[in-house]
Amino acid sequence: MAGLSAPLVRIAVAAFACVVAAGWAETTAAAEPQAAAPAGRGLPAPASFADNPRVITHYEARTALFADYPPLDGGVAFVGDSLTEGGDWAALFPGVTLRNYGISGDRAEGVLARHAQVVAARPGRILLLIGTNNLSRGVSPAAVDADVSATLDRFRAALPGTQLVVQSVLPRQPQFDAAIRELNALLRQTAARHGAAFVDLHPAFVVQGGRLDPAVTRDELHLTSVGYARWAGLIARCVREGACG
Repeated sequence: MAGLSAPLVRIAVAAFACVVAAGWAETTAAAEPQAAAPAGRGLPAPASFADNPRVITHYEARTALFADYPPLDGGVAFVGDSLTEGGDWAALFPGVTLRNYGISGDRAEGVLARHAQVVAARPGRILLLIGTNNLSRGVSPAAVDADVSATLDRFRAALPGTQLVVQSVLPRQPQFDAAIRELNALLRQTAARHGAAFVDLHPAFVVQGGRLDPAVTRDELHLTSVGYARWAGLIARCVREGACG
């Protein structure tokens, strides 16, 4: 840095260090989801996910991670999309043996495609919440319900002693209100047909206009810590005691 005074040299060096640090942080953050995903271990995402390559990558990384898990042999499996993945369930339910099988961006057909990983864990209880990402892509409530029904069929056949729990889809932006209500009505019936409990979360989260309560979200879809605390309160007895529905 010839020609620069000592103070300017110090400023230039500091600026360079900040740029390098920022670049390193960005690189490592982008690489982190892949770090726990050995090549070839993840399950292929369903063909319907082709509209979102980021979700495909995350789905394969998460299922690679799940492949390395030892069996639960009891306990609770939380299964779903980003709402499930985003929950710190171990902190919300200290002392409970549990596992988070949530995958951000997942859809009903994605859970169906990876149901065997949940079965392999042999959980004593499965809490399922899925479907909002299907509805946002224009998939009919009936089609979502059909995939959930098929998933429950497989869970029940492979794990006859496991308690199955279907949770209602949460409200989100108001334009999805009618479809969410229709899907939840179908899911309630489907759960009953499969001998599964149905936990209706929707009334505790919906506000006027059919939208997600602003007190629990920043984007009308995902939950804040306040939202997760509310959710945990609604399912506490289900998770800890099996008193569901």
